Amino acid sequence: MTWQLPPGTALREVQIAAEFGVSRTPVSHAIQRLRADGLIEPRGRRGVEVSRWTRRDLEDTYRLRANLEAWAARLAAGRPDLLDLPRLRALADEMSELAKAEPLDHERIAELNIEFHEAVRSSAGSDRLVATLTTVVHIPLLHRVFTAFTPEQVASTCQEHHTIIAALEAGDGDWAESITRAHILAALNALKGPRGLFAATEEEAR
Repeated sequence: MTWQLPPGTALREVQIAAEFGVSRTPVSHAIQRLRADGLIEPRGRRGVEVSRWTRRDLEDTYRLRANLEAWAARLAAGRPDLLDLPRLRALADEMSELAKAEPLDHERIAELNIEFHEAVRSSAGSDRLVATLTTVVHIPLLHRVFTAFTPEQVASTCQEHHTIIAALEAGDGDWAESITRAHILAALNALKGPRGLFAATEEEAR
């Protein structure tokens, strides 16, 4: 998913299958997954379309994610046996180096950010929490968020990752939880800002 289809775009199994030269079965499975992820929604009796996200949808999703990610970080701080600190540092360091480059490689930065948070989640020792977060975290949205960031915001995000690592290494659950929550909500503020996802629309939740 690369945000190439605008909200409201109709998706038809037959047309998609023909375009990619596959049967309707894998297309049907993909559509079911997209519906489960909230990226498409029913249209009429049988069709589907790209979901129309409102500011309220965005805020609800990010606030829910902030609380779940923060709880995962708290749990991870108490599981040194599961933490892979060298990998977390490597991801954070690479992201910090990319933050200094011009122009910014938003795609790679987004990938590293996703890997970092997945690594923290997997260290929480809670399969249920990881599964719940998987249904909340919309990967295309995470890719989109960094196009809304200024270079200064990207640099700040990188510093926050290093702070999260410090909290995890210290085994300080309170610190890990609070910095992670603030970190996720900072991304929400960027998406709501003048460079964000809704900069070109006045669509609001009522």
